[in-house]
Amino acid sequence: MISRILPAFESFAFKFLDFDGRTTRLEYWCVIPLVWLFIFLMLPGDASEVWGHLLRREVPPLNPFHYGSLGLFLFTFIPRLSLTVRRLHDAGRSGRWAKLPFTAVSLGLVLSVGLLTAIPMSDPSGLGPGLMVAGAVTASLSGSFWEALFNLAAIANALDWDAILAMLLGVAAQADPGGVLDQTGVIAAHDPVLAFQYLFHFTLIALGPFIALLLHLYFMLLPSERGGNTHGTSPVPPARARPAAVKETPMRAMPVWPSARRKRKGSCRRRARRRSGNCISAGCWASRAAEPGFGNQRTAS
Repeated sequence: MISRILPAFESFAFKFLDFDGRTTRLEYWCVIPLVWLFIFLMLPGDASEVWGHLLRREVPPLNPFHYGSLGLFLFTFIPRLSLTVRRLHDAGRSGRWAKLPFTAVSLGLVLSVGLLTAIPMSDPSGLGPGLMVAGAVTASLSGSFWEALFNLAAIANALDWDAILAMLLGVAAQADPGGVLDQTGVIAAHDPVLAFQYLFHFTLIALGPFIALLLHLYFMLLPSERGGNTHGTSPVPPARARPAAVKETPMRAMPVWPSARRKRKGSCRRRARRRSGNCISAGCWASRAAEPGFGNQRTAS
């Protein structure tokens, strides 16, 4: 097994500029999950380091390779992209489907921003809108970008996040999913085309990230296309064809030639004479000649 895993990492490292070849499922799934695992393991430490700099009103290091998670993400960006394109080629798909993860991330950011602004504004207690207004005023009164970040970090550190989280969860639980359909019905009564566009964009933003990720996962799990295509031959050896079953023919009796029949009949006669005492072979003749009365039997016969 190790002899098959090591070439996967070699291909990932030394073929990072190869966007035309092919890569098997084993090579892809041996590398990509490990890369993302290391990125997410280092992300909490990097985030806490940046948060500590902001609370101390210090500018955090701006070198992206100073942080392990961000550095690994940027360092493996092109190798991961080329590996994804080669996996699509191996499955018989176009390399343009490699844009699916970027589409999922973009739609996910839009959805997150929409939820983070809609849920607090719908809080009946007024706490959510008050926090948003306070953040906007603080950012506008700050003299620079870093000064605004320092002030926002100080405000966020002074807040009771348990109460805010409970408020957000309560607002989300009271949300009515049917309100979207009701609003769509009101719009459709005036302009059906506008209602269709509204429902389409809402569905795209709400379900788009999940659909894109599922499509990407489906393409990465497709088996290798047998034989060759425009991107090269298959890395998977072709399956060996089973040998055709040999039809057994019944054995025929060998023909017995007339000479063989005569020999067989003669041997049968000699055996019969030996049993009846009329054997005329040399050994039998000598043993019978010594018996008394042999001459009388011969004369009588």
